[in-house]
Amino acid sequence: MQLLALRTYPFIDSESLEEHQARDSLFRTDDGAFVLHMSSSHTPTVGDRLVWLNCRAALIWINNTTEDFGAEWE
Repeated sequence: MQLLALRTYPFIDSESLEEHQARDSLFRTDDGAFVLHMSSSHTPTVGDRLVWLNCRAALIWINNTTEDFGAEWE
């Protein structure tokens, strides 16, 4: 697996209104698939998320503006 992009960004927790950090990492597997790994510093009960992306979705994720960071959590 190859790491293609990494981003860390702040977000506000909707329940506590506290600021936390989220981290998204985009990987490309040996067979050409894309995997987005999402983690958060304050949600150990939710855990990390893995999302399989097609090529188009991976390009859109890479080109997201800062306002769109974290849209995959919804």
